[in-house]
Amino acid sequence: MTLPVTGTADLRAATTWFAIPYGDAQGDIASVPRAVVVDYATFERQFLPLLRQAQGAQPALNPSTTDLPPVTLETHLTVDHNAYPADPAQALLFSNRLRRVLEQRSPDIIVADNAAEVLDMARVDATNARILFLLLGIPGALVAAGLGLAAASALAEAQRREDALLDLRGATGRQLARLAAAHAIVAGALGAVLGLVLAALAVGAATGRQVWRELPPDRLAVVVAVALAGGALTVAVRVVPLVRAVRRGQVAVERRVLERGWAPGWRRSRLDLIAIAVGACILLINLAAGGLKQVPIEGQTLALAFYVLLAPIALWLGISLLAVRGLSALLTRRTAPQRARALTTWTAAALRWLGRRPARTGVALVLGTLAVAFGTNVVTFVATYHAAQHNDRQAGFGADLRITPPDDPARLGGPATTPSHPDIAAITPIRLLPARVGTDRKSVLAIDPATFPQASRVAPELLDGEGVEALRRDPQATLVHAEIADGFALGVGDTLTLTLFPDAEGDARNLKLRIAGVYRSFAPNEPFSELVMNAAALPGPAPAPDYFMARVVPGRPPAGVAADLRDAVPGQTVQTMDQSRLNEQRSLTALNLRALGRLESVTAGLAAAVGVAVLGAFLVLERRRETAILRACGATTRQILTPPATEGAIATVGSLVIGMPIGVGVSALAIRILGLFFSLRPPLLVLPAGTLALLAGCLVVTSLVALGVTLRRVTRATPAAVLREP
Repeated sequence: MTLPVTGTADLRAATTWFAIPYGDAQGDIASVPRAVVVDYATFERQFLPLLRQAQGAQPALNPSTTDLPPVTLETHLTVDHNAYPADPAQALLFSNRLRRVLEQRSPDIIVADNAAEVLDMARVDATNARILFLLLGIPGALVAAGLGLAAASALAEAQRREDALLDLRGATGRQLARLAAAHAIVAGALGAVLGLVLAALAVGAATGRQVWRELPPDRLAVVVAVALAGGALTVAVRVVPLVRAVRRGQVAVERRVLERGWAPGWRRSRLDLIAIAVGACILLINLAAGGLKQVPIEGQTLALAFYVLLAPIALWLGISLLAVRGLSALLTRRTAPQRARALTTWTAAALRWLGRRPARTGVALVLGTLAVAFGTNVVTFVATYHAAQHNDRQAGFGADLRITPPDDPARLGGPATTPSHPDIAAITPIRLLPARVGTDRKSVLAIDPATFPQASRVAPELLDGEGVEALRRDPQATLVHAEIADGFALGVGDTLTLTLFPDAEGDARNLKLRIAGVYRSFAPNEPFSELVMNAAALPGPAPAPDYFMARVVPGRPPAGVAADLRDAVPGQTVQTMDQSRLNEQRSLTALNLRALGRLESVTAGLAAAVGVAVLGAFLVLERRRETAILRACGATTRQILTPPATEGAIATVGSLVIGMPIGVGVSALAIRILGLFFSLRPPLLVLPAGTLALLAGCLVVTSLVALGVTLRRVTRATPAAVLREP
């Protein structure tokens, strides 16, 4: 049969044209990039009768054979993407229903759903993304709840004074309790609504999208319900002490505080020690069960358990509270009456005052420490996450440039030659070969060990054995992915038998290679290859390289070199890493967390500053009489301002000194989870110095503003007016 040639096409990148799903194992494909493209009418009129005649009684699809079918007829359908639901899980159900409908209408056909696998990966990634955002968001919610409780406690004395006046006017204890509960419920409801509005505006400003238009109604309803439930829980926690205080009376409450000292609920219940024990137990159990390990079977598999992600949160809470407990114990011990010394300065008097009455400053220090640790954890986690993203993209691409020669170099004047350019420091050929190991089809990466290390930007990540150097010493050696080693129970030193070009009749070759190493990642990872071998071990003349990897001279822009190479050889494709796209990249590794990091770091700084402002509010509301008495005794303005300034400085500096190391440590623990998401292990820690400095500066500036307002209120109050208050 003869046909006129009307043109040529390079189909090496058109994988949906020639990657035929075939074989026993899921994911096996037969790669046939050499193809003749004809219109369907010509195929149906001239090719199909001859192919059916040659096929005879053999079925078109026979999964038990490893050979290609003589002929298959496929109809490629495109589904309107707007028809899919926004939720990946619902979209997967929709795709499966559509496939079943097509099969029911035509029972004789087999429907292959190309979207199902992608949607299933997106469904898993969406679930893990939610867990990841919970990991970063739950500490912020806890800080906000604690801030609300602290702000309410700052008004406790004013509340008790009003309750005492109402009691004198005949109000019963039940009426006072109901009034306090009503105030708390109204304030909690308004706070929850206002918080939702502010959160929507902040997220919209950070992402440039309107939240209420992007979220499905059911998801938006869940978010609102969770916010209201959190507000209700915070209100309930606050209402119970209010009711007890009303029933107990002001004198009994103050006597109890004096007798017990500063002993908040978390100290009495040892919440810090319990949280540390819970976090450590979760990690130990998970470590013993082999958790947080990548499963290298049929590609990347993510298996996140939510309880594992609770460990960093529990440790963040427990270590922060434990540090505050230790600091409080040290200050109390140094200011104990039996160790008291003569006071020579007002600063020393302020420190003794703080050691014996640490309640309000302790609350501000707890809030500041938790908030700073939370913000440090978020910004460090986000910086390391994006560093891992960059490393993953670089491992997928492999070098500075990827040069794909023309499909038919002979028509351009001769055989394929190695591209050259004055700014190319090193270049190496890459060959992608189809192979079969047992009945499974695999991809082989054939390299030149002499030039590969100089051109590659990313070193192989080995789990066992040696790397490229072993291939250079022994051409009959091979490196295998962990999937091959686990699936076939192979190790370093074993012999692996594979068939190269299994689909090329007459050209198939069997090879026996010695396993020299097992790798987790071998750049370039895109497209993915299960084996790496020396191109010199290929039987017969080696096929032309699929592409070349090149490293550019330091200081030269890869984009400029790529443009020169494109102009030099017509039909030659040259890509840089910025122009590439990872086809096998999980959507979770493509998340952009920078906006979330900026939003949460600013929020953490503001929360810590508001904690200092709560301390200032206490100083204004609860120590007015003490300030008036000091002024009446002859104290100057500077002497009066020394104690509140000292307490505010201790709360601010202590929050930074304690919170930042805790945040960095918790972030290092949380980053361990990133190993599941990326081809390469993420760096241990990336400290964004500029962002951390911005967080510290935000806390210091806002705290200074809050303290400035407080101290101004203190200086403007007149002793006579304060002492006349009921």
